[in-house]
Amino acid sequence: MNSKIGHSALTWNVLNDPPQLETTIGDCADLGFAGTETGGFVFDWWVKERPGQLKQLLANHGQAMGCLFEFGDWIDPAALPELQESGRRWATGVQELGGSMLMLVPGNRRDDPPYGLDDFRRMAEAMNSVGAIARQAGADATVHPHWGTMAESRLEIDVLLDALDPDLVGFAPDTGQIAKGGADPMVTIERWLPRVRHVHLKDLSPRWAEMQVAGVELRSPEGYCELGEGVIDFAPLWPMLEQINYSGWLMAELDEATRPAKEAATISRDWLKRVMG
Repeated sequence: MNSKIGHSALTWNVLNDPPQLETTIGDCADLGFAGTETGGFVFDWWVKERPGQLKQLLANHGQAMGCLFEFGDWIDPAALPELQESGRRWATGVQELGGSMLMLVPGNRRDDPPYGLDDFRRMAEAMNSVGAIARQAGADATVHPHWGTMAESRLEIDVLLDALDPDLVGFAPDTGQIAKGGADPMVTIERWLPRVRHVHLKDLSPRWAEMQVAGVELRSPEGYCELGEGVIDFAPLWPMLEQINYSGWLMAELDEATRPAKEAATISRDWLKRVMG
């Protein structure tokens, strides 16, 4: 396995404060990470407000933007043209910043009325179309299961991946999101191992069960913790990735830190050093 190890910019709250991406990049460089990733609309903010600066900032710190992610309502036909246009723009943009991955995130979950197979087929068709656009632009596309979305449970993840064209959209598992959705992340990853092309390393808080009882909003960033501080056993993951000679990104991630972002990332970095060398 010859992976690149990065840390997602979410920990620095860049989705709400795009200028914080500058601090993210500097901190990731200081900690020895190879790069970071962020949402496509954060990239758009930098292109509009600070043209040319993001590419230079990454170069100055020896960093890469490994991935841009795209969130949207993939089952609404009216939303598809914008998703396709954003996908084209971000698939091109991520390559200009040293990466190659466009990560597709399903839309917000609704349970009334419940989803049916036609909804998953429609979502897969939309994602396949964006995957084809990404490929034409020279980038890669993956789907990213996420708690609080249509692809939350093990069954939903399986149904969606089964409907997707593996040549157009790969699998970007997130260990914490899968665990939060009630599945064993290692079993899920093993089931779809040949499709894995991007990996999020996220730990689940020991307090997650009691937090569920208390009530947590959908898509809440709560319930996670720094790598090695939670309940997920990552030991089976490394030999699985070795089995497919995985060479994509391993992105440490913490959606929301309860301590300063760099301090939280340092804890995960130190854990990675201990378990991976």
